[in-house]
Amino acid sequence: MKRVTLLITIMLLSVVAVFAQVKEATASMSKGSENAFAIELRQTEEKEVSKAWEKFIKKYKGKVKKDKKSGEFFADDSEYREMSNNTIDIYSTLRQSGENTVLTVWYDLGGAFLSSELHGDKVPFAEKMLVDFAKSVDVASVEEDLKEQEKMLKGLEKDLKGLVKDKEKSESEIEKCEKKILEEKEAIRVSLENQKTKATEIEAQMKVIEEIRATLKKMK
Repeated sequence: MKRVTLLITIMLLSVVAVFAQVKEATASMSKGSENAFAIELRQTEEKEVSKAWEKFIKKYKGKVKKDKKSGEFFADDSEYREMSNNTIDIYSTLRQSGENTVLTVWYDLGGAFLSSELHGDKVPFAEKMLVDFAKSVDVASVEEDLKEQEKMLKGLEKDLKGLVKDKEKSESEIEKCEKKILEEKEAIRVSLENQKTKATEIEAQMKVIEEIRATLKKMK
């Protein structure tokens, strides 16, 4: 089952560009209702994605804060030179949607929020950021699966070593037993020879006794 899960995750990673589609729409945030870009991260938990996103967004050198009440991230004075020569403010939220997590991002370019209508040439960079993040989440998921599979492999290898050790122990015991059996068989052979010799000695001794008894009878 674990191996199947890993293979499925790898397949999802290989086609992330197809499934990780960025959608543009107006959405509500702390500054009102503004143009935003959203991406759905499949088979993810909001809590884990939140940690990954906070780490990811820090790469753009902004001062990242999170509103504990609303859960909104605010990356103040972020640097994304492909999008703007000036610093930008990046707002974002995460929402659990069934087995998936939806990431919504607003880019404040200073005076206006990023949109296809006003900044068509800059939108691809916003989309690239979100797709890159989606890929990083998938990569992290595969890496986690890999660690788990490697841990399972170590456990199986340990089990195998134990079985080999048990086999060697059993073989050693069999060898000892076979040696003991040979020793006992030799002891039996020697005993039979000794018994034969002793029986002969007894028979000879009985004849001596009979002769003495016969002599004694004659004397009386």
